[in-house]
Amino acid sequence: MNQPVKKRAVFFIGGYEPKTPKAFFGRLFKQISRFDALWGYRSDVSSIEVTQDNEVGIATISTRAPEENWTTSTDFSFLCLDKIVLRDFARPMPMRLLHYIRAFADFVISGAAFHFFKKAWRFGLYFVYPFLAVTIFALVAYTGAQLTVPWFGLASGLVGLLIFVLALSVAGERWSINHLMDLWSFSLDFIRGRRADADAILQRFAETIVARSTAESYDEVILVGHSTGGLLMIDVAARCLSIDKKFAGSARKVVLLTLGSTALKAGYHPAGKNFRKSVEQVINDDKLAWVEIQCLTDAINFYKTDPVAEMGLSKSDRAFPIVRTIKVRDMLRGDTYARIKRNFFRVHYQYVCANTKPYWYDFFQICCGPTFLSARVERRIVGGLLTEEGAVA
Repeated sequence: MNQPVKKRAVFFIGGYEPKTPKAFFGRLFKQISRFDALWGYRSDVSSIEVTQDNEVGIATISTRAPEENWTTSTDFSFLCLDKIVLRDFARPMPMRLLHYIRAFADFVISGAAFHFFKKAWRFGLYFVYPFLAVTIFALVAYTGAQLTVPWFGLASGLVGLLIFVLALSVAGERWSINHLMDLWSFSLDFIRGRRADADAILQRFAETIVARSTAESYDEVILVGHSTGGLLMIDVAARCLSIDKKFAGSARKVVLLTLGSTALKAGYHPAGKNFRKSVEQVINDDKLAWVEIQCLTDAINFYKTDPVAEMGLSKSDRAFPIVRTIKVRDMLRGDTYARIKRNFFRVHYQYVCANTKPYWYDFFQICCGPTFLSARVERRIVGGLLTEEGAVA
């Protein structure tokens, strides 16, 4: 499909984090300026439109390439999980800790954690990281209590408790441990159907997607899920198909794009039956495409796995999803890569950040460039348009 994309819609769900539309688009606009600098493009961004409930932020990005003679307009919609995440963060620490321990035990006892280590051992380490940290805090607190027995007697238990609370309050926040505890608690509750608040906001977002996609004449519609957003966007895609059976035909190309997805934490869990039904619904629609991007350098994904096959689900003869792996070091200049490669959270965000070197995977080429996502991925197109001869314009 060499004809350029003139009008595109991107619907985006990020990870489990408290980010408002203003904060999200503020970062996005900075990345777009770097994208323009790399490729010599010019992008104009509209003001941000925010829905009354502050759930969805929308901006239009118009990108043009003077030397390549194309212009692409993208309506970019961001689902804000801010209220849900901050509500979880606001719970008393004992409640957050108990919910996390229950979630950790559930993933272990159910056998899901075994699959994490079997298929992606670094993701397994990411899974146990907050548990190990809490265990270390507890051991330090116990040691402190034992050492102070000669001075405080039975009251040394209070010293140990104080040490544990301080460790969670200071180190737990600094090292994202408390955030990850809530993430795993949320993930389990969502898998087990105990998050009515998440179900409600995802249903409303699906309704918004269907309404906008059918009202506008888009060349391409892309449903993007990053990290935990990969799990949530698969769920939303199925909801869109339930709302309108013809949704996948609302544009020339409708594509589900999962980036550094952690969806298999639901796919592997025995309680994830409803999620697997959502995946089956996505599989059974022949018009909907699915692209899964994975990365070895990123610890927070299931590298070199076929999510559909891993869930034991049947699919047609077509490649579904199309799974591609990327190399972060090929996307970034040497100094940039050297600076971020040991920060696994920053590496995990590179999927949705601007490149500093030309590479076939480029989030902003996907969102703002003239080439259809399916063609870009299948032929690993670097840069703008693909000519009839196969060269990049």
